[in-house]
Order: sequence, then C-alpha cells, then structure tokens
Amino acid sequence: MPYVDLEQVIVGTAGHIDHGKTALVKALTGVDTDTLAEEKRRGITIELGFAFLETPGFDKQIMFIDVPGHEKLIKTMVAGSSNLDAALLVIAVDEGIGVQTIEHFDILQLFGVEAGIIALTKTDLVDAERIRAVTAEVEAMAAGTFLEGAPIIPVSAVTGVGVDEVRNALLAAVHRTRKRRDNGIFRMPIDRVFVMPGFGVVIAGTILGGEVNVGDKLEVLPEGIPTRVRGIQVHSEAIQRSLVGRRTAINLQDVKKEQLRRGQCICAPGAVTPTTRLDARLFVLRSYDAELRNRERVSLHIGSDEVMCRVVLLDSEKLGPGRSGLVQLALESPTTALRNDRFVIRSFSTMKTIGGGAVLDPYPLSHRRWDADALKALLEFEGGTVDAVEQTFLKSRAVPTTALEVSFAIGEHLDDVVRAVEELRQAGKLVEISPRGAGDAAAARRAKFLHSDACSELSARLVEFIGDFYTKEPYRQFMPILDLYSRFSKLADKQVFEALVTDLCTRGVLAKVGSKVGLADRRTELKPGEQDAAERIETIFRDAGFATPLEEDVMNDLEIGPESFRNIMTALVDQGRLVRVSDKVTYHKDYVERARQLVIDYIRQHRSITAAELRDELGLSRKYTTALLEYFDSVFLTRRDGDRRVLQ
Repeated sequence: MPYVDLEQVIVGTAGHIDHGKTALVKALTGVDTDTLAEEKRRGITIELGFAFLETPGFDKQIMFIDVPGHEKLIKTMVAGSSNLDAALLVIAVDEGIGVQTIEHFDILQLFGVEAGIIALTKTDLVDAERIRAVTAEVEAMAAGTFLEGAPIIPVSAVTGVGVDEVRNALLAAVHRTRKRRDNGIFRMPIDRVFVMPGFGVVIAGTILGGEVNVGDKLEVLPEGIPTRVRGIQVHSEAIQRSLVGRRTAINLQDVKKEQLRRGQCICAPGAVTPTTRLDARLFVLRSYDAELRNRERVSLHIGSDEVMCRVVLLDSEKLGPGRSGLVQLALESPTTALRNDRFVIRSFSTMKTIGGGAVLDPYPLSHRRWDADALKALLEFEGGTVDAVEQTFLKSRAVPTTALEVSFAIGEHLDDVVRAVEELRQAGKLVEISPRGAGDAAAARRAKFLHSDACSELSARLVEFIGDFYTKEPYRQFMPILDLYSRFSKLADKQVFEALVTDLCTRGVLAKVGSKVGLADRRTELKPGEQDAAERIETIFRDAGFATPLEEDVMNDLEIGPESFRNIMTALVDQGRLVRVSDKVTYHKDYVERARQLVIDYIRQHRSITAAELRDELGLSRKYTTALLEYFDSVFLTRRDGDRRVLQ
C-alpha cells in the first residue's frame, strides 16, 4: 500500500481537565479554540477545538485538535484523537499526573500514536523542585511507551516561559511522524458539522484515504445519503482538491444539517459498506481494574463514531488486564470501518476505558466461539496483504469476486490487491471465472475469481448432481445441461457454472455433447436381452438410410414393450449411435453425418441451401429435410437467413 509524506501534520492535545491544554494552544498559535459561549462561561473545553500553528518556512502545516479533559467528555476526546499524527500531552505541575492524564495517554497508545512531546504547564505556580519531581513521575509513566525519551518541557502560558521550546520540540517531533497509509479509497470521518452563511452545510474531518475534488459525488454513511462537493477548504483556503492526512472542510450540496452528525463517515459511493459486526484483535489495558466478560456491553469508539456493542470473546473465557484476544464486536447500530482501523472500547457501567485494538475483518461472517477455522482465518487477516486477500476470497465462497471488490472489503490499495491476486492465481489458489478482456491493467481489475477450495467443492457437487441423475435415469449417458444448471443455480451463478463445466470437460472429467453433459467415463450398461435388442434396432435404422422409420413402428415390429424400448432408445441416443433430429425423426449417426457433409458441400458451392434443395439432393419429403436443417441449426452448423440456410 502506498505511504504518503504528510504536508499537514495533525497534533492532538491530551491531558486532565484544567491542566492548561487550551491556554497552551493559544500561546502557541494565538487562537482560542474555546469558541462556545458555554465554554467561556464555565472555563472548560466542551467541544473539539482547532487551530493552525503558523510556521513560516517550515515544510509542513501543523494543525492542533484541542480536546476536552473532563471525564464526562471522554467520548469527544476519543473522536478527536482517533487519527492523530502526533500528541501534545499536557500535565500541570501544580497538580501532577491526573486521572484523565492516564486515561488520555492510554487512548493515544490504543490509537497507535507514535510521536509527540510532553508539556509541563503552570510552571509559574511552583518552584524548581516541584518541576523536577513531576518530571521524574512523567518519565516513569512514559517508560516503555511511544513517549519514552520524548522532550518534557516546562512551560507557562501566562509568562510565556518555555513556549518557544515547546514550539521547537513540536517541529522536531513532526519530522518523526510516520507516513500515512493511503489505500486510494476516499473516506473521511465527520467530527464537525456547521452551516456557513452564503454557502450552506459544511462538514469537517481528517481524510483517511484517497482524495476529494470539487464536484465529486459522495455518500454519507451509514445512512447512505447521496451528496455532491460544492467546495473544499483547508486552513481557511478554498482549494479544488484535498488529499489523505489533511484536516478538510467540505461544503456539501443536496443535504441538510439535520441529516448530519459527528460519527458519520463520508466516502466515495460504493467504496465502503456499513457493518454491524467487526472481527478484531482486542487489548485490555493493564490499568483496567476488572476482567472483560464474554458478551459484555461496551461503548465502541471508532473513527469519530460511538456505537454500543457486545464483545464476543472468540478464543478466551475472559480477558484480564494486559491480555489480548480475538473478538467479534456485535454492534447495536451500523458504523463504518476498514481492516486495520484502530478503536477504543469503554465500560458502559463505570465509564472507564477498557482497551482497544485493530479491526481485522470489517464484514465478518457469523461464527461460533472457539471455531478453529474462524480463528485461523482471523490470524491470517493479521498477516500481510496476500493473506488478507486470500481470506477474503475464501469468505466469498461461491460468489465470484473482483480485485476491486476485495480492495473495498479489506481497505487495501487496488494495485496491491491486483498483485496479490496474481500471486495467488499463479500459486493455484485462485481460479479465474470470467474471461479477460483487452488490456492487462483494466482486465485484471474486472476479472472475477473464486478460491480453488470453493471451485473444488462446487465441482464435486456438479459431479454429484450428475450421479444423482444417473441413479434416477440408469439408461442415460448425458444429462440435459439446463437441468444440471437448475440444480446448481442454488449454489452459484451461471458464470461459475459455465466456467466449472468447461474446466471439468477440459480435464476429461465431463463430456459435453450439444446441450447435454455427462461423466466422460460413463458407459450405460444394458441387460443381455436389451443389448441384443439394441443391436437389432441400430441395424434397422442403419439399413433404412435416409428413409428412416418411425420409432413406434420399430417397437411394434420387434414386439418390444414401451418401457423397455424407451430405455434402449435412450441409451442408443445418449451413446451417439442414433440421433433424434426432431421428436418424430430419428436417424442412424452415419446418415446424419452424410447429410451434414452434403449440406456443407452444397452451401460452399451455392452459398446457401433450402429445405427444398436438400429434399432434391436426398430424395426425401420436406418433413425430413426440414427436421434435418432445424437440427443443424440447433447444433450451430447452420443458421436461417430467410427461407435459406447458411453456415454459421
């Protein structure tokens, strides 16, 4: 998957309430991110705040997301912290490490933040000894985490002491931020919704993949609300296109503010499907003071969304602090997610953060706990792209799937999926179902595949259906292909059926004759008396030549019972010794072949043939020549052109 160098780095604040996060952001940027009247009145941050750090000459934009520190507003903090590039952990030295300091720090780690710095605020209220003591506590807390060895900078937003040092440390930390994965699928969780006078509804969030352009059609999930991009802004600047990793405001058409909320996700149409189940790897925090029980009801935070769910433990009875396990999250309402998305779960009863992890399969099948196959598949989803692609095809079972569909299902870049599909095909693990068109790149994206395991199972069922037919029709060598498809259609579509029949015929398992198919090694066994009668019947039709008799007359002449005669005729026709060219006309195979060659030669000489001309050539009545020509039409030797026949 492509990794993108960031033009804009998103830094989230974190820390206990009233530790000075907003004041420090204002000291750095000049922007007061508390914009609500209630925030001004109460003196606390309630909603997410946003500010740009002006860095003239620096090669990256730095965007702050300032989060609330109050314990009752953790869900807002989580929504703002789910997709950060770096963190600014703020700890007031007069109070030291607080409850929300630890919880915020845990959440940053669960979301996989890998860079940041620590600011010790309110240094104007304490002496140097207190600063040294808190610094030691913070170093101990950061040990073994992404902030081990990170700068710990004393600062005062009131006096300005240390503000420049914080700014410089942030600039240095920005260069340590990882590149963003870009799967090429446009997706942006919505964390702000507002109305801009003269423009209308605006949403904002961080683009997680792909790009968005003015005029693009998009959809808001999980509701599936269609909309179009009227305008785009980044850092208050109107632009035509925005890319992965950027905080972006999008002005939407054809949608009302009342239809939008934090927690929705805006995506390219059809690229992401809402889900009510997620298979995941879950880690329980060491600081969590209880065991997580099976089917415990929790609050799931993913993207900017919060959804209630039940945690089904797939490989354990309980999960204690510091342990991880495979789980299925059964959601009470739909959300959007892709493989590798990070999430956090919090206790519904105690409102504490339990843990978090990464999504392995956003569209899992229903499976039981302790199911060995399901657990094995989930472990494969934890692997690389090739493993995840193969598991997606295994999960698709009998449904032919394209590389593009797999790309959407696992959230990997299409080019990476195409390469994985080709690797699996060459290894014999995928079977191409649809024929490729012209152009390698386009064809590779359109081609449909099944996993070889599914093909083997379906092929076995096809052979089984034919075997069942033979049990009921012991004198038949071939089964009408439409009857076979009628039974198979409950398992897979016609494209799969045709591909499997072709493959089985190529491998010599099946034989196809016209519109019938049977086992290649099938040999109908006639009873001794029936075998003698079959020889006599064949001789009669051979000796009759083109003046072929009616089947009923042959039956009466030989004094054979109707059921026995029908069985023998069925065997002779299926064996190809006799040919029914119509319901009333049956010929020996030698004379059908003679008529076929005569028709070919005549058309090559005269360009076409009529029933009357064939009658004159064979000396037959029109009834017989019409039956022959219609039979040749049915086997695609000839086709009608008015009252004449030409070669196909």
